[in-house]
Amino acid sequence: MDAAAAHAFAVPPASVHRPTTAVEDTITLAAGVWLLTGTYVDGWAHNNLRDLETFFTPWHAVLYSGFAACAVWIAGLAWRRHVPGARWAEAVPAGYGAAVAGVGLFLASGLGDFAWHTVFGIEQNINALFSPSHLGLAIGGFLILGAPFSAAWRAPNRPWPQLVPAFGSAVLAGMVAAFILQEYAVFARHGLVQTYSGAGGTHPAVVASTSSGIMVSLASFFVSTFALFVPVLLPALRWRLYPAVPAAMVLVPSVALQLMVALRDAWLVPVALVGSVLVGVVWAVLRPAPDCPARLMAAAGLSPVVFWTPYFAGVALRDGVLSFSPEVWSGTLAWAGLGMLALAVLTLKVRGIAGANEESPGR
Repeated sequence: MDAAAAHAFAVPPASVHRPTTAVEDTITLAAGVWLLTGTYVDGWAHNNLRDLETFFTPWHAVLYSGFAACAVWIAGLAWRRHVPGARWAEAVPAGYGAAVAGVGLFLASGLGDFAWHTVFGIEQNINALFSPSHLGLAIGGFLILGAPFSAAWRAPNRPWPQLVPAFGSAVLAGMVAAFILQEYAVFARHGLVQTYSGAGGTHPAVVASTSSGIMVSLASFFVSTFALFVPVLLPALRWRLYPAVPAAMVLVPSVALQLMVALRDAWLVPVALVGSVLVGVVWAVLRPAPDCPARLMAAAGLSPVVFWTPYFAGVALRDGVLSFSPEVWSGTLAWAGLGMLALAVLTLKVRGIAGANEESPGR
C-alpha cells in the first residue's frame, strides 16, 4: 500500500479515546447517583420488608432505570466520538473502558438476577449478598460508577472545581463495596461491637465480648475502614484535597448505610458527623499532598483513628458501658489506622516505581 492509500485509511488521532469534559463526567456522576440510590433503596427493602416474592418492585424500577440511564449515556459518549472507519472500541472515552465492561456485566447479571429470583425466590438478609447475580451487579456497578474518577486521573491538569465528579465517583464506588459487604458495615449494625444478654421482655444487658465476637468486630472495622477511606486515599495520591472533601467523603456513605436500615440506630448519624469533622481537622492540620508522602501517610493512618473514636464513645454513652475492654477497643483503633497506613505506604511505593519506569522507559 502506498503512502497516499495508507493516509486515506488512517484513523484520525482525535478519534482514539478522546477524554471527557468535566460536564460530561458530571452527567455520568448524576446517572450513577440514580443507580446507587436504587441500589440502597433495594437494600432498604431487603433489610426491612418481609415476604418479598416478586422481581418487579418499585425499588428494582429505580435500580434498573438508573442503570439504563448510565448505559444510554455511556453509549452516547462513544457515539459522539465515533469516526467512520474507526473501531468502536476506540470511540470509548479515556477512562471509560472499564465502565463499558461494567455495563455488559450489569446487564447480564440483571438478567441472571431475574432468573435466579424466578427459580430460588427473593433472598433475605445475608443470603442476598452471596447471590452470584447480586455479586455480578455489584462488580458491574462498581466499574460504571468509577468512570469519572478514572477519566479525571487521566487528565490531571483539570482545574480543581472540575475534579468534583472524580471525588463523587470515588465515593460512589466505595459505597458499592460497603453495600455488598453491609453485614460488616459498622454504621449499619452497631451490635457488631456490643454483646447483649437478657431474658425475653427485659432490657438487654451489655456483657463482655467473646473472642470470636471480637475477631468478627475487628474484621468489620477493617472492611468499614477500607470502604470509607480507600476512596479518600486514591484521589489524595493525585490531587491535594481541601479538608472538607475527605470529611464529606466519609460522612455520606456512613449516613447512607444508616438510612438503608431505616435509621435503626439514628444516634449514629451525629456520631458519624463528629467523626467526619475530626477527619477534616486531621487534613487541615497535616495538609497532605501528593508531593508530601510523609504527610499523606500520616493523614491516612490517623484518619480512621479519629473517625472511629467517636463511634466507640457514642456506643459507650448510649449503653453506659462497652463490651470491649480498653485493650480491645484501643487495639481496634490502632489496627484500623495501621491498615490504612500500610495501604498508603504500598500505593505510594507502587506509584513511585511506576513513575520511575515512565521516566526511564529503556531500563
